[in-house]
Amino acid sequence: MAGMTDAILQQVLSSVTSNPSLLSNMVEHPYSTIGNITNNNNVSKEEASQVVTALAQLAGGQSVNTNNIGSLASQLLGQNNNSVHSLSSSLLGSLLGGGQTSGGLFSSAQAQPTSSLATSILGNLAGAALGSGGIFSNKSPIDLSDGFGLDDALGIASLLFKK
Repeated sequence: MAGMTDAILQQVLSSVTSNPSLLSNMVEHPYSTIGNITNNNNVSKEEASQVVTALAQLAGGQSVNTNNIGSLASQLLGQNNNSVHSLSSSLLGSLLGGGQTSGGLFSSAQAQPTSSLATSILGNLAGAALGSGGIFSNKSPIDLSDGFGLDDALGIASLLFKK
């Protein structure tokens, strides 16, 4: 596959919001989790890095332009030893509280999120909708009212690396 499409991101978002443990699974097993969701046994590094980057942005309340996500994902992948596993652990793991599937915010044993952070993450993902021009959005790109966090860093990075 050449990379993430709007349909792939929509499919992943739908699956993750209906089964939040998939988000935790993606931290440790990004390729197989994305592959299982999309019924694709050959998920490429490019596609996996784009899905992980997009999910992290959306989970943090950011907008994602699927037409430009490739350059941001590539930059972030380069900063993570060119490893999708490292990228996923870095972006999603820190967002989910360490990325442990058994001790994170969304373990497979948890039917519902147990913290306000987990509820906020799920709310952001569930609220993401495809707009015009391949932009998934649910919030303004950078919101510093809650302090400076991973979501704001991703928002700034996405602005810097736009084509």
